[in-house]
Amino acid sequence: MKTFSFKVFSEGISFKSYNELKFYGIPEICFTGRSNVGKSSLINAITNRKSLASTSNKPGHTRKIFFYNIAKKFMLVDLPGYGYAKASKNKIEKMSELVFLYLTKRTYLKIVYILIDSRHGFKESDISFLEFLDTNKISFQIVFTKIDKINKKEKEVLIKGMQFHKLIKNSHPFFTSSKTKLGVKDIKKQIIDNLKNYE
Repeated sequence: MKTFSFKVFSEGISFKSYNELKFYGIPEICFTGRSNVGKSSLINAITNRKSLASTSNKPGHTRKIFFYNIAKKFMLVDLPGYGYAKASKNKIEKMSELVFLYLTKRTYLKIVYILIDSRHGFKESDISFLEFLDTNKISFQIVFTKIDKINKKEKEVLIKGMQFHKLIKNSHPFFTSSKTKLGVKDIKKQIIDNLKNYE
């Protein structure tokens, strides 16, 4: 598959329950992470749009699953943030159920990009989520966001901290910045490579 433009063919189709989800018949590339990790900003950078995915400083802003048709080649999927949300317990439980059903039953899911805020590193909720993906044999890629917010020494500490867990110590994370666009091309290239089996 040759390089293609990440042109958006849908502005975002949202679903708040698993039974509402449609099947599109093309690969799905998923992005998730703790609340307020910079997920929407990274999605906007990947698609070269300023406001495709809505951004907010309020944790737990995304409470539905959003699907974006990219170049008619794949669906970019924006999952609700995990770990913290200013929502009622009932809403949080419904979000968790929606995400669980999506990840375990979605046959066209190709890979999950796990976003980690470089300033804070891995939290318990991140490790739990990674263990869940590993248990269910779901492919994932770690992406550090907001790398422009830390210095070289802090980055070294971040990398060193990965050596203490078997699931991530041998991983090859992407280091990204939505502001400078660092690492965005690397993610786009990997997405294209992952789609080759679907030509």
